[in-house]
Amino acid sequence: MTSFFSAKKTPGRPAKKTPKYGHPAAEKAPAPAAAQEAAAVKPKAKKPKDTRTSYSKGEGLMKMSNAEVHEIPFTTLQTHITPNDSKRIKLGSGVGRKPILDDQREAIIVDVLIRKDRANEGASVGEAVDILEQMCPEYSRKQLDLAFRRTVRPQYSERMTNPVAVQATTTKRTAITPAQQWRWRKVKY
Repeated sequence: MTSFFSAKKTPGRPAKKTPKYGHPAAEKAPAPAAAQEAAAVKPKAKKPKDTRTSYSKGEGLMKMSNAEVHEIPFTTLQTHITPNDSKRIKLGSGVGRKPILDDQREAIIVDVLIRKDRANEGASVGEAVDILEQMCPEYSRKQLDLAFRRTVRPQYSERMTNPVAVQATTTKRTAITPAQQWRWRKVKY
């Protein structure tokens, strides 16, 4: 009968033990004098503390005010003037792969296509890539095609018409016919 009235285990998980890190540390016995002297002889070398550069006064303010004069955003400037050489972006270098067509070659192909268009001999994309193949034989046709479609055409879209396949010429009522040319030649000479 006493077992019936005794304390029963509570169902479920047992209660967690309280951690000791929140309690104050227990006092240790004082160390021997020799150990204290050995600890005093070996001072730990302190690591130089990294300091934050303040751009609100002094040299930092001068750098920022010069950047603001030239309208350079802070995040861009920060990547160029960081003291860590490995993270610093060199002037003139951009991210990503270098384009296969430089500005001079792009200008040449655009001028050629504009002149062909004005002469009513418009060039298709394939013909433009043929011209590029003659200019840059070191690249494959696919590379030049992608360079033309992705960089040249979008950059110079205001100057160029969209290159399309050239249509076969047809004689219209307003076109000059051989009979008209003969009459004009007769009058002129």
